Amino acid sequence: MGKYILPKGFLASGVHCGIKRFKKDLALIYSKAGCKAVGIFTKNKVRAAPLIVSKSILKKGKPIRAIIINSGNANCCTGWYGVRDAKRMISGVCDNLKLKFNNVQVSSTGIIGKRLPIDLIEEGIPKLVKSLSEKGLKSAASAILTTDKKIKVGIEKFKIGRKEATISGIVKGAGMIHPNMATMLSFIVTDAKIDKDALKVALKEACDRSFNSISIDGDMSTNDTVILLANGLANNMTIKRKTKEYKAFSKALKNVTFKLAKNIVEDGEGATKFVSVYVENAKRTRDAYRVARSVANSCLVKTSIHGENPNWGRVAATVGSSGAEGIKQNKFEIYLDGICVFKGGKFTMPSKEKFYKIYKRKNVEIAVNLNSGKKDARIWTCDLSKRYVEINSHYMT
Repeated sequence: MGKYILPKGFLASGVHCGIKRFKKDLALIYSKAGCKAVGIFTKNKVRAAPLIVSKSILKKGKPIRAIIINSGNANCCTGWYGVRDAKRMISGVCDNLKLKFNNVQVSSTGIIGKRLPIDLIEEGIPKLVKSLSEKGLKSAASAILTTDKKIKVGIEKFKIGRKEATISGIVKGAGMIHPNMATMLSFIVTDAKIDKDALKVALKEACDRSFNSISIDGDMSTNDTVILLANGLANNMTIKRKTKEYKAFSKALKNVTFKLAKNIVEDGEGATKFVSVYVENAKRTRDAYRVARSVANSCLVKTSIHGENPNWGRVAATVGSSGAEGIKQNKFEIYLDGICVFKGGKFTMPSKEKFYKIYKRKNVEIAVNLNSGKKDARIWTCDLSKRYVEINSHYMT
């Protein structure tokens, strides 16, 4: 299986139009057939203009044929110009691909508060359309990046009866990543034929355990978007919920979103370590997530991981301040890289040889056993380094 395969009927491209100095900054995904489309967007009350426009189009329920994305500018907090410019991006695609306005989605990422250089984008759209290709996924993945160090692509092939279907996804994100997504744009396409209700549920299930289970710095973005398109060109029997075909589709979609979410954390701004935070035996699922997110977002925990300092007290304090129910100091246990460091309300005093090996690996594990129920949760995060501060104190586009 090739590394950058698109499902049947999909084309993609990425070009440089001038928003950034040198790198690609404009991407397009196009389907030869109309697609069922579903999306999940940021819960931030401050929302970028493209997100507002795209949500309104999705609500109309028309087949979606294309998504245009720019990087280098978020088109957020720009007054009435923002919506106008987002609509002009869509109109440019419509003019060049002979589509109707409600057949196109639009998305942006980058610096907040600066007017979108819409003239440059409009001039770049003909080139973008001309560059559309079955091999254009890598190019599109490159064009949506901001502070990311590498492109992020996930692909799964799977069987629906005797038909083979494909799911391909791209994502950008390295900072402002927090559950309920953040400076994270993801575009996923499939040729599977699937009922829209099933498509919507599958996306939510996949996002809950992937994009909504990662954290870089605890900040929530204004532009978070995940859009899933299904054009049905695999010609399988229509997938319905609660069927074995749905399970196959859902598993493939989760594999794609898991891979993309992991890639975001691995590419976190200034990150040197990949951190898994696992909470088990919580009273309720939301309690497990409260603890996991509290630990994953703690600057004190994240900096101790970066400094390879196994300061278990920081984890214990964060568990206690999480607001989760069922936490009792003498009941919960903490394991760092598989070593029990806190039990019965006190330090377990493992051998110095074991203790000072904690946090030395690139992949770090923090596990908390609350011993108060049967629910669990997992969050992926990374360490917090001096480089993160440097990136975010100077980043402009």
